[in-house]
Amino acid sequence: METTPFLLALAGLAGVTYLMRLLGVRLGARARAGGEGTEASAARIWMDRAVVVLILAVAVTGGLFDGKEIADAGHVLGVGAGMAAGLLRVPMLLCVLLGMAVCALIRLSGFGW
Repeated sequence: METTPFLLALAGLAGVTYLMRLLGVRLGARARAGGEGTEASAARIWMDRAVVVLILAVAVTGGLFDGKEIADAGHVLGVGAGMAAGLLRVPMLLCVLLGMAVCALIRLSGFGW
């Protein structure tokens, strides 16, 4: 990987992450100052959705690609199993272990593309 695109991507990711955290703090302070109580504001709901979309985007791209090539079947199915377990509210450690086990079993069985 070339240095300039890598540094640009790193700076962009760091900047957007910082802005999302700052926006979350600002919205939280505004909600407390406004005395909204237990009712969630529209901005808070959109921030929660944005975080979920960001995490899913990272999981999907990390699960489907290995560098510049499409990942093997074990990798894709292992990530899918871990994500499915996460959707079922399984503890994070078990999600990771399940994904690893599925990936290992697929690779040992020789199934792939």
